[in-house]
Amino acid sequence: MKSKNGIPATAILLLALFLAGCGGGNSPEMELGGINTGDVLDGLLARTFRALGGINSMESAEATVPVLKAINDDYDDLIFHIPKLSEKGRANMSKKAKNALPEIQDMARRINDTPGLSSILGKEMDAMVDKIGQLL
Repeated sequence: MKSKNGIPATAILLLALFLAGCGGGNSPEMELGGINTGDVLDGLLARTFRALGGINSMESAEATVPVLKAINDDYDDLIFHIPKLSEKGRANMSKKAKNALPEIQDMARRINDTPGLSSILGKEMDAMVDKIGQLL
């Protein structure tokens, strides 16, 4: 079964279940000021997958642009705080980002391969992939 944008619905479901299971189980080394940056990343990745998975038309792509901009701003905030983590905390963050990046790149590639969507979302999606790469 595939969603309207060609992404297998089971892949989205499994990824969402995986991410849902990640919350709260992050190491204490990922904590800053009482906030677990691993939980923050889990939430950002879940928002990323929901936003990209919901694109099935030109209209939904246009509606997703401000959502992606907001998510990118939140990635920027997380990136700003990464140097404050311990070496182990940064390694854990890198591992989480590394695990998620291929699926996000695949989703971005599928959207970009759909005529017209790249011109609407390409800039924000490219920025997002770059930001996740900065977490590695």
